[in-house]
Amino acid sequence: MRKKLLELFGIGGKQKTTGTEVIDSVTPNVPVTKSDKIKRDLKLATQKRKTSEVKLDNTIFRINEQKKRLENMQTKKRNEGSKKVFEASKARKEFKRGTGLKRKSNVQKIKETFGPKPQSRMTGKKKFPDLTGDGKVTFADILKGRGVINGKKKKKVI
Repeated sequence: MRKKLLELFGIGGKQKTTGTEVIDSVTPNVPVTKSDKIKRDLKLATQKRKTSEVKLDNTIFRINEQKKRLENMQTKKRNEGSKKVFEASKARKEFKRGTGLKRKSNVQKIKETFGPKPQSRMTGKKKFPDLTGDGKVTFADILKGRGVINGKKKKKVI
C-alpha cells in the first residue's frame, strides 16, 4: 500500500533514464493582465502581513516572559525583605517598652535623608604618619615608610 501511495504522488519509483521524460521548458508565471498583477500583489501583501503578525506575536511573548521574570525577581526581593523585617521585629520584642526605642519625628527623618552623610570609610582609618618631620605627609614620607629611602645620608670624613 505504501508503494502505491508513493507512486501515486510521484515519489520514489524508477529513475528517468531515457531523456524523453526530462522537463524541456518551464512556462513563466508572469502576470499579464491588471487583475493578475493585483492578485499577485494581494497574495504578497497577505504573506507579509502574516509574517509581521508572527513577529509581533513573538515579541509580545518575549515581553510577557520578561515581565514575568521581573515580577518573580521582585517578589523574591520582597520575600527576603519581609524575612528581614520579621527577624528584626522578633529582636525588638525581646526589649521592654521604653528602652530607647523612640519613634523619629518627621524633622529628624528629613535631616537624616538630606543631611550630610557619615564618612564610614575614613572614620576607621588612620592618617599616614609624617616620617620626615617637615609637618606634611608627602611622597617622601611614603617612600621612607616603605624603606626605599633612609633619610638624609651623612658624608663620610676621610
